[in-house]
Amino acid sequence: MKTLLLSATLLVSVLSAAAQEVPILQKELPSEARLFIKDYFKSPFSRAMKEVGDRKISYDVTLDDNTEIEFDDAGRWTEVDGKGKAIPTTFIQRTIVGYVKSNYSNQYIVKIERTDLNYEIELKSGIDLIFDPMGTFVKED
Repeated sequence: MKTLLLSATLLVSVLSAAAQEVPILQKELPSEARLFIKDYFKSPFSRAMKEVGDRKISYDVTLDDNTEIEFDDAGRWTEVDGKGKAIPTTFIQRTIVGYVKSNYSNQYIVKIERTDLNYEIELKSGIDLIFDPMGTFVKED
């Protein structure tokens, strides 16, 4: 009986610690996220999810063309995934865009992910490029 009670308590603890996703309206996104979508993307907003995890909130937005954009709790983009289609580059550091144009002229960026440590770019061919926070090329992955 004690084993069953312990198992049930553990299960409840694990489930409550897991992230919860809640659908939200566009107007419920942080203002910085709404402006980012408006300024850089032509495809209309489709849907958004607010993910509440262990001391962390994030937002996952999908546009009508299936582009997915992730935002942190303040509304700063952390990932843009064109799902194989070219993504706009006007929000990406010029040094990164310039490097891609100079060294991979027949390629385009389909995904970018930003962390505190780097930018990871995925090209149409599947090549991944890593850049430091200043936009300096680090390596091909």
